[in-house]
Amino acid sequence: MAVTGVHPNLNTWRLQFHQLLAKLDAAGIQATPESARQALADLTARYVTPGPELARVEDLALSLPDRSISLRFYQAKREQVDKEAEGQAKPADLVLFVHGGGHMAGSIEVYDPICRRLAQASKQAVLSIEYRLAPEHPWPCGIDDVRAVMAHLPELLDRLQLPLAELNVHMMGDSGGGAMAATICLQPDNDLGFELQKLVLVYPSLDYRMETDSVRLFGDEYMLTADRMRWYFDNYLQEQADPLSISPLEMSLPGAFPETLIINAGFDPLKDEAELFKVKLVEAGFSAQLACYDDMLHAFLNLESMVPEVCERAYCQIADFLNA
Repeated sequence: MAVTGVHPNLNTWRLQFHQLLAKLDAAGIQATPESARQALADLTARYVTPGPELARVEDLALSLPDRSISLRFYQAKREQVDKEAEGQAKPADLVLFVHGGGHMAGSIEVYDPICRRLAQASKQAVLSIEYRLAPEHPWPCGIDDVRAVMAHLPELLDRLQLPLAELNVHMMGDSGGGAMAATICLQPDNDLGFELQKLVLVYPSLDYRMETDSVRLFGDEYMLTADRMRWYFDNYLQEQADPLSISPLEMSLPGAFPETLIINAGFDPLKDEAELFKVKLVEAGFSAQLACYDDMLHAFLNLESMVPEVCERAYCQIADFLNA
């Protein structure tokens, strides 16, 4: 059956959501970084239930001369592992997870239930990264934090008793985190001593110019609005970078690029960016596949309880890709 509209569960919610935004706007209440962070935290807490229980969840920090980067490590219970050895069973793969939030919101705490589901579905280890947020820390601070974690990955994994040499390392990012993950793969650090094997981009932001048809079609009343995106980008870039030069969609491709899975949503202003990026990779000879969840809105993984079957399908698709 052809999809003709937003999933009914999400459609009712989005109409109510935009009615609330209109009331706030009429009352002269403007968004602030703090309100954006609280809104994403409240949204995720309301619609994504805690859990699942995993074999190992551990907080750690990377201490640098000028800052400390918080991290959270996840390891799922593995099938056919003796209960006593369950916590000692070592994964073969590690996913570096870069959360979304428009470069201004999100945290390892907010995304904890999503990372737990990712670890459970894939049976791979997950390392979630708490990067610095705009506007206090504009571009490229967040990207620098992710790069710093990658540069210190051997010592971080030693603390977790996981030798880097025995792991395949992948990366996943959603929304603004997808922009950061794609940028890092487009501008790889060849001195790391390891290469990212696979990349998962979930409804990624890949073009800071906001010029695609999907921005015009779905940039109003479809959860993520064009006005909110522009506000995010202005706070992130702060005229320190040209939107064209740092948009992954327009950046030059390196000689190698990870095998890539892109997931987008049918009613997302970022939809076209994902499709164009997949074409860019394939035309350059890289392996890339695109899965469009036609009746979904942006950030549907953060709205899980309204569309649990769709989110389960997405996690399974990610797991199949990572484990193939």
